[in-house]
Amino acid sequence: MFEHAIMTKADFLLTAAILVLAGVLLVRHFTTGPGDGWVVVSRDGVVEERLPLSEDTRLLLKDASGNENLLVIEGGSVRLEDADCPDRLCVRQGAISRSGESIICLPHKLVITIEGRAETDSSAPDAMLD
Repeated sequence: MFEHAIMTKADFLLTAAILVLAGVLLVRHFTTGPGDGWVVVSRDGVVEERLPLSEDTRLLLKDASGNENLLVIEGGSVRLEDADCPDRLCVRQGAISRSGESIICLPHKLVITIEGRAETDSSAPDAMLD
């Protein structure tokens, strides 16, 4: 069915580039350890809280309608310990600890996301200029 499949130089370069990119993403994923980063709490697309993942915290999140979620940051991970939403899927999801992971409570329009170390020393330059 297939006659001699010959790999061209372009095919080889494309394959090598994909493998290098996959390797870089894997290394980044496994070197971002628990405790690094920030817990970002958003409701209806608006950031309400930005908390360090490295500090153990218990925070009751309450919206204008009185809906409540209990956020717990502990040991470099974050979870919703309790919620008064009907399905409590956000509580059953469990803890997250890596950059890019999220917990979502749809009934309360609440999103908890872990972001990498975005905040740095404000005195550091953003770019190097010639």
